[in-house]
Amino acid sequence: MGWVTLSLRKMALKQRISNLEYRLVQISQEQQSLANSSSYAQRELGMIQNQKNSQLSVDRLNLLKQARNNYQSSNGNNSTGSYDAQLNLQTALDEINLNYQFEQMNMESIFQAQQDALLQEVNTKQQQLELEQEQIQTQLSAARAEEEQLSEAVSQDIKNGAIKLV
Repeated sequence: MGWVTLSLRKMALKQRISNLEYRLVQISQEQQSLANSSSYAQRELGMIQNQKNSQLSVDRLNLLKQARNNYQSSNGNNSTGSYDAQLNLQTALDEINLNYQFEQMNMESIFQAQQDALLQEVNTKQQQLELEQEQIQTQLSAARAEEEQLSEAVSQDIKNGAIKLV
């Protein structure tokens, strides 16, 4: 009658193994989903950064044109212009370029910080999934080893309980 108890335990172990294998499949799907969403978020962040860079460049060009137009309108048709007017124009252009560089560096640091935060979040989640995966694989190995032992024990119990004809 011992083989019945062993067989019931073996069935319970098979169910446990099946559940663990299913969880491994779920973890694999979560990892793939995480990779896909991370990739999508990085592409979206890159597109937004490109749009902001483009807008910043357009704004800079508009300011440069406006400064040159102001210079030309203040000097009329005089192509040489006064030294002070040329100096004022150069100062305005330098200020526009410096502001542009500052805004560009500021924007790059903001986007870099966002990307770093995103990668940190993804890495943390990935590490959690990998840790859970390792734990489940350890449990799965133990359950399979116990199942193998139970199979041998059932076989041995059946052999020992068999009727022997002399």
